[in-house]
Amino acid sequence: MKISSSYLFDSALRNLQSSQTDVARSREQLASGKNLVRASDDTSKLRSIETLESYLKKLDSFDSNLNYLKDRLNLEEGVLGSASDILMRIKELSIQAANDTMSTTDLDIIATEARNLREELFSIANTRDVEGNYIFSGSRTESPAYSRDQLTDAVSYQGDNRQSRIAINETRDLEKNRDGQSIFQSISRNQSSYSISGISGEGNFNFRAGSLTIEFFVESRASTESVVSSIQRALDESGVAGTAAATTIDGVASYSISVTGQHSELNDGILVTQDNSETNALTVTKRNEQKTSEGFFSILGDFVAGLESADRGKINRAISEITVLQEDMAIVLGDVGSAVNNLDRQSDINSDTRLRVDQLLSGEKDLDYAQAVTQFNQEMVRLEATQASFAKVAQLSLFDFI
Repeated sequence: MKISSSYLFDSALRNLQSSQTDVARSREQLASGKNLVRASDDTSKLRSIETLESYLKKLDSFDSNLNYLKDRLNLEEGVLGSASDILMRIKELSIQAANDTMSTTDLDIIATEARNLREELFSIANTRDVEGNYIFSGSRTESPAYSRDQLTDAVSYQGDNRQSRIAINETRDLEKNRDGQSIFQSISRNQSSYSISGISGEGNFNFRAGSLTIEFFVESRASTESVVSSIQRALDESGVAGTAAATTIDGVASYSISVTGQHSELNDGILVTQDNSETNALTVTKRNEQKTSEGFFSILGDFVAGLESADRGKINRAISEITVLQEDMAIVLGDVGSAVNNLDRQSDINSDTRLRVDQLLSGEKDLDYAQAVTQFNQEMVRLEATQASFAKVAQLSLFDFI
């Protein structure tokens, strides 16, 4: 077999180039600290690296959403906590005002504080975030959630009920915003109408309103208006939120009462003795019952109006209604707190996921220096051996044997 000199040189050159390429690749890996310096080195690893890096970008997006929601919910939790405290104070004022020893001046003082507290709640309802958006306006974040009629002082909701959601992982999303109506909730107010029969001649008469006995006196030959006035006065003195009225047909008067609040259930009267004078029990018949939806600020406005007019009935009604407002606010506040806890747990989950993905990515992308240095030394030895052998082979010639 004949081997030409050119073949020996070409073969030796290829070996040298291959060794030098391996040494150069190892040097690049050591310099960059990366296992994969260029895409052509290992296409299968490149695909895996791209997949893992793409997932890390998703986690960055989820974490950004989590941070946004945390800031938003922490703001909501803070202002709603203040609202809950204010409602608790208003409830204390309503209980205080219901005391029969309170004078008109005392009620005016309480009314002033209650009115100011209502103003604070109105301001809280129109809270803005750091970007200037109204947080309780639903999707209408550029407009105040609530507005007020300057003439009637009536407060109305100007936002909407649309809610947007934001993803916090690949399979879960949470509400991004809350509308004011779901926070400053309306409540149902019962209004019942009753007919009162049995009023005849002079005497003491009574009927029941819940646990109360309503007593009033009718003078001899009293006019219809006088009887209505006596019933109304008895309702007011007993702290029942009700209105007495009368209808006259063919000279015969029919009396009725419309009541709301905690004493809205009327019953027949009872036989009692008062000042050694027999009291007549009246017959009470319910005519109809209806429920009206009363807004959050309307209820507080009625309470202030009841204080200003010293209306015991409205003050007593406010106790139960403000209690409902406070309980509803506590539920909303608990829901916000629960959402904050959910975000904290999800943040921990995302952090654990990120750690695992980083570990996988490091295994695919980062260089094992101990292995790389060992391989580099082997390739250097191989290159030096190739160079030395080529130097020896290059010196061989048939002319040496002639």
